[in-house]
Amino acid sequence: MNAAIRKARPEDIPEIVRVTNLAYAVEAYCLRGERTDEADVRARMEEGLFLVCEETPGRILGSVFLSIAEGRGYLGTLAVDPACQGQGLAQSLVVAVEAHCREAGCTHLDLSVVNLRRELFPYYAKLGFLPTAVLPFPREEKVITPLHLVQMSKALWPREEP
Repeated sequence: MNAAIRKARPEDIPEIVRVTNLAYAVEAYCLRGERTDEADVRARMEEGLFLVCEETPGRILGSVFLSIAEGRGYLGTLAVDPACQGQGLAQSLVVAVEAHCREAGCTHLDLSVVNLRRELFPYYAKLGFLPTAVLPFPREEKVITPLHLVQMSKALWPREEP
């Protein structure tokens, strides 16, 4: 698949919302409601940025949020349209986030995973992330089943290849 990764623009917000909600629908057993909406994505764009993966202009196949604070990068809401999963798009987005964070001088990249999403831990471990902390889920009103977040981190220096 010839998909390009670029920084998201405000006009991409509806597509980011669509892809994210499709990708996170698998959490419906433990979290109520959709994962995101336009107001959430717009607010995140003010504190960081989204990278998007598109095959044709205007048709986003995947997205990821990233922010930087105190020399550390944060990767969040990594999402790939379920119809396009299994093609390496998620890994390409993670690699792009790592490159952006390295260029910004970050020493580490952090992410958090709902503990009930056990299938994600081996995936992130393969990319070099290790569990570092347990955090409360920030939006208790969405929780259906008891859960928490597992923070995972990866050192960005020295550079490691996935």
